[in-house]
Amino acid sequence: MEEPLLFIQSPSFYYYDVEDEKDEAFLDESTSVYEISRRERIKNSVIAKQLHFFTQPINRKNRQLVFNMNNGEKIIGVIDSLDGINLKVQTTKETVVINANDIKSISLSKASL
Repeated sequence: MEEPLLFIQSPSFYYYDVEDEKDEAFLDESTSVYEISRRERIKNSVIAKQLHFFTQPINRKNRQLVFNMNNGEKIIGVIDSLDGINLKVQTTKETVVINANDIKSISLSKASL
C-alpha cells in the first residue's frame, strides 16, 4: 500500500480579496413601524359581510336600507361610506354616523328616495 504524496489534515479553503462596497444613500431602510389596530373591527361577521357588500359602488347606488339597532331604534337611509367601524348613512334629513357594532340587522327598505 502506497502513502499519498500530499496529505492535508484540515479542510481546504480559498481566500478572496473582497472590494469595499460603496454606501449608497438611496438604499437606506425605513424605520417606520405600523401597528394594525384590531380593536376597531365589526364583531358580527354577517353584518360585516352585508356592509362590505352594500358599500360597493354598484350596490349602494340609491339603495335605501333599514338599520335595526340594538337599542330598538330604526335608521332608514343610504350608505355614504364605511370607515373602520363607523358607518355614515344619509337619511332624508341628515347624515348619521353609526357604530357598526350597534347594528342588530340590516334589511332593504320598501320606500325609495
